[in-house]
Amino acid sequence: MLTPFWRRGGRDRLACRVLDWQLETPLVHWSKREVWTIGHSVQGTLIAGGTGSGKSSGSGDAIAMSMLRSGFGGFILCAKPDEAKSWIERTRVTGREHDLIVIGPGNPWTFNPFTYEAHRRGPGAGHIESLVGLFASLLELTQRNTGPGSGGRDSEGYWTRACLQLVRNFLTLLVLASDEVSIDALSRSILAAPQSLDQACSDDWKRTSFCYRLLTQADQRSKSDTQRRDLGLTADYILTEFPALSDKTRSVIVSTFTSLVDCLNRGALHEIFGSRTTFTPEASAHGRIIVCDLSVKEHGLTGLLANVLLKHCWQLAMERRNVLENPRPVFLWMDEAQHFLVSTDQLFLTTARSARVATVLLTQNLPTIYAAFGAGEKGKAEADSLLGNCCTKIFHANTCPVTNEWASSIIGRTEHLHVSGNNSSNGDWVSTALGLPGSGGNTSAGFNESFEYEVQPSVFTRFRTGGLENYRLVDGILIQSGKVFRDTNKIWRPVTFQQR
Repeated sequence: MLTPFWRRGGRDRLACRVLDWQLETPLVHWSKREVWTIGHSVQGTLIAGGTGSGKSSGSGDAIAMSMLRSGFGGFILCAKPDEAKSWIERTRVTGREHDLIVIGPGNPWTFNPFTYEAHRRGPGAGHIESLVGLFASLLELTQRNTGPGSGGRDSEGYWTRACLQLVRNFLTLLVLASDEVSIDALSRSILAAPQSLDQACSDDWKRTSFCYRLLTQADQRSKSDTQRRDLGLTADYILTEFPALSDKTRSVIVSTFTSLVDCLNRGALHEIFGSRTTFTPEASAHGRIIVCDLSVKEHGLTGLLANVLLKHCWQLAMERRNVLENPRPVFLWMDEAQHFLVSTDQLFLTTARSARVATVLLTQNLPTIYAAFGAGEKGKAEADSLLGNCCTKIFHANTCPVTNEWASSIIGRTEHLHVSGNNSSNGDWVSTALGLPGSGGNTSAGFNESFEYEVQPSVFTRFRTGGLENYRLVDGILIQSGKVFRDTNKIWRPVTFQQR
């Protein structure tokens, strides 16, 4: 039975933190001889199991508690309404409650991603493409499953590219013209842009337009050569290219943008992301645990956009940090991961180890991940790349044949020898049964070899799922890429978790 090291001893003794953040530092003991280390954690983890399989309360809880105990910073996305409460309880048990930053209605924490990115310090500060990438992720989410056969994510069509071009130019204008870079200001400037070439030359438009006022301010401010060139490109777009578009094309592009930011401009999201900044994603690098308590189940699309918006900024911040100066590991936690995944996540996982980010994905089955990345070969390739970069995989009880067969295929096949025999008789059955000569029978035997799954897919349907009927025990199979377990001499081993 698995015994994580954080379960040993009483709660008072567990209040201490492990501050040794070497990659060899143990996090979880799979057995007396086998440990899961910080180095293993930052190579990506996938936990799969059907509804009620115990993946969250079994292996998920074991890994989460060990990371908290070891002093990790972290960011948690919430799909289920009780996710935030679970993490608040975990931080209380591990003595980390003072490190919590809970984002949501009624909490004091706010974050303006646009002002933050435009005015933060360090290399790449004010880089417009970071904010354009944020809008690209949000567009990808909103377009998911919007067209028959398109998957919503198979390709960036003209309207997506045109919308991102719009955002890129007006964000550039705001950064060069004003200290206020916000969703409000971005929306106002776009809606105040000229609608025709004649209007762009009109004195009335110039006198009353917020967009023209920004152009004037940007022109008057001191600029570097690069900024001067950027302003020239932006002015050409706003005063020439944009108003020259047909009315229908221009209205669709603007509508694509406004429909995306509409929910960000009102209600809870505007309070959290449209005002001042009281925390930044870098807080995780100093041990803070950020929880986005805007669950998808409770807040729908609003909650989904909030989680992914914060995730995008958090990932950029963690990749920018200097791990030589601050080696503290951090974790990114996505239960019901299929809701939050976008195409940039598989790229993030390829470099997460160097940034000391432990990414943990929990999901029911493989088809949900494929569905999240869209139909077609591109979506499947993105999903396979993401899953391939999860070097630790834990499979719990599941009745999904696709997932179970996939798990079996990762474990691999072994050689099996089969013996076959046949006996037929033309004589009396008594002689044949006694093996007497002259029975007139024919006997044959043979051998054949085949390669079959070492662990059959049906095995995953019989695992214990926790609860009182199973004495709170949760079974699973652990697979670690590049590691051969000493107690099984294989890349996989059975594991059992005790629910708290």
